[in-house]
Formats: sequence, C-alpha cells, structure tokens
Amino acid sequence: MKKFLVLSLTIPFLVLASCGNSKTQGSNVAGSNANGSLAGKNLNVLVAYHESMVKTLAELFEAKTGAKVSYLRMPTGEATAKLVAEADRPTVSVFMGGTVDAHENLKAKNLLASYVSPEENFIPTEFRDSAGVYKTQHLEVLSIGLNTERWKEEFAGKGIPEPTKLEDLLNPLFKGEIIMPDPTSSGTGYNFVDSVLAYMGETRGWAFLEGLNKQVGQYTSSGYTPAEKTGLGEYLICINYLTDQVLVRNSGYPLKSIAYEGAGWSMIPISVVAGSENDPVTRQFIDFCLTKEAIDAMVKVASTLAVRTDANPPDGGIGLKDIPINRNYDPVEGAVHKADVLATFNSKTGK
Repeated sequence: MKKFLVLSLTIPFLVLASCGNSKTQGSNVAGSNANGSLAGKNLNVLVAYHESMVKTLAELFEAKTGAKVSYLRMPTGEATAKLVAEADRPTVSVFMGGTVDAHENLKAKNLLASYVSPEENFIPTEFRDSAGVYKTQHLEVLSIGLNTERWKEEFAGKGIPEPTKLEDLLNPLFKGEIIMPDPTSSGTGYNFVDSVLAYMGETRGWAFLEGLNKQVGQYTSSGYTPAEKTGLGEYLICINYLTDQVLVRNSGYPLKSIAYEGAGWSMIPISVVAGSENDPVTRQFIDFCLTKEAIDAMVKVASTLAVRTDANPPDGGIGLKDIPINRNYDPVEGAVHKADVLATFNSKTGK
C-alpha cells in the first residue's frame, strides 16, 4: 500500500502588511530603479522554494533598503490554492518559486500582474513571459536520486546496474523503494508526469507511469521531501529536482544524482500578485531578486541553474549543456492541459 505524507512547511508571518485587493491583471508597469530608503516599509512574500534561498534574498534586500520582508513558505500546489482563495483580498504582494505552470494558471485567472523590470534584459528571450507577468530566476531539472550507502550494502557485487534511465525504475527489486512528489499537490510531481508524457508520448508514457505507480512507496506533498528521505536511507530511490538532491548531498548525506535522458525541467519564476504592481516596495524587491547579486547568492546557497546571462555557474561548473534534458519539452504548455493530465493520472493510479 502506498504511503502518503502531508508536510506543513509554512512559516508564520512576522509582520503583516496590507496588500491591494484588486485582482485585475495590471498593464505593463515600468521598472523601478529607485534607491531610496524603504525603512519602515513591510513586504509579504509567498514562497515555494527553499528557505535558504528566500532567507538569503530577504536579508540582502533588508540590508540594502531597510524594508522588512516576511515570508510564508509552502509547496506549489498549496501556494496556488492560497492565492486563489485570497483572490479578493490577497495577503501577499509577491509569489516566488514554484513551477512555471502554477504562475501560468494564476496569470490566466488574473491573480498575477504584469510588471516590466529593467533586469529582464539579462534573461534570455526563451525564458521570458511574453505578457511580462512572471520573471524566471533559474531552471529546475528532474533527476533520479540514489542512496549510495544502501545501494552498496544491498546490491554491490550482484550484477545489478544502477538505474540510469526511467525504465530501470520498473525493476521489481525496487518495488516500494521509490519516493516521489505527488503530482496533484506538488509542482515538481506534475512536472515529472507531464515531461514523461512529452518525452515518451501518450501511449508509452501512461503505460510507464502506471507501472511506476506500482513501484512507488510514498507520494509526498513537497518536492524536496523525496530527496531528504532518500538521503536518510528511508528509501533507496527518489525522483525530484536536481537542486533538492544537491542540497541534501551537501548536507553530508549519501545521495547520488543521476541525470536521465529526456529529463523534464521547469522555469522557476517570481511574480507580482495582482493589486501590488504599483507598490514601490514590491517593485524594488522584484528588481533586486533578478539582479546578478541576488541570482549569484542563490547559486551559492542552492547550486541553482541560473538563466541570467552573466550569473555565476554552480560549484563544479555544471550547466544545462552537461545535463541530457528534453530540450523540446515546453513546461509552459504543460499548464494548458494540467487539469486533464491530473484527472487521467488519478484515474489510472487510483489516487
């Protein structure tokens, strides 16, 4: 029987600031280069990526401007649901992190506002939103994670190769030993399902996903948890983002990342919540989060794959050119048919 985990990753707001209640998508608002003090000003941010990343950005921004940044952190699906529920009276001004399909769906509901930042000139065109709503900070790439200590203890010398491609995960020896994010609540999980279908095609893709479902021992609401639990040895194999696995490995756990052919990926953006597009604190925060200083800081703390053209590479110099991703995959298109894909997934897996 599959086990399910529900994690609360929220951090209560330390400061509550008033946000606008308009949910009309704003027209393009020019970027703000204002360097004046924002002392005494407050900003509430909703976050769907690692605390180390947002904490770093918040502290840097506070030191530069004097503003107070409070953040609430939760998985992408929960963050999206919160913004929808608060459509008439949002409590946050910025949504950062999460996969691009979440930002696309929120944009379609007019819950995010367009805002043109001068820092967008450093973002390649293919990673920009033509409507000027979300701004990509970095990419996340899916990877297979393997607990090397358990592998050595249980499989060394038995002639069983490490899983290097998706089909290898269907080996009966791995039944119940795979953990991955739940695609219905995690942007990472949905990105995996959608990218499998894009790479394998509908028929072969759904057949693989049905087979994989029988192998999965646990679905999690958080995209990070699979790497964490695999690093701890609770599971042998995980499927999630490479950045998550690197963070666990850098914390001293025996987790190896295996890049597989046709891996899915997603843009990880930052967006203005509708109603706050004219707020100077919001605009300066967006601008700052796209600067080389901010992006390099994120690379340093989380080994992110930055899209900014002048950003530093992660330690070791590993870039997208070194990872066999599916370059024909379109994560933005994944937002269009998300409801249908999830309905089919639930039907085929009995979730």
